[in-house]
Amino acid sequence: MTTHKTTLRSHADVPTLRGERWRKQLTSHLGRRCEVVHDGDTITLLLAGGSCAMTYEDTTLRLAATGPDEEALSHVRHVIAVHLERFAAAEELRVVWDRA
Repeated sequence: MTTHKTTLRSHADVPTLRGERWRKQLTSHLGRRCEVVHDGDTITLLLAGGSCAMTYEDTTLRLAATGPDEEALSHVRHVIAVHLERFAAAEELRVVWDRA
């Protein structure tokens, strides 16, 4: 019998000129409560049974959330969005997640 693990994915491309700053602030703030993995240009936060990988380009902060089930994925997306939107309130930044 073969058991397959399901991984649900969701991503958000957040328009901002300050992607590096917001990624750094999320890492600093949430890194006190979760494991942080640095892999080249990608920083991944491991939280609530799921994860969120973060990269950035000149005008975009890219977020890629994963979770083993809908509840874990929803929690990861919520935590990342709430913190990021609060940090960048003056920029009126909004996180809109899409299913991968």
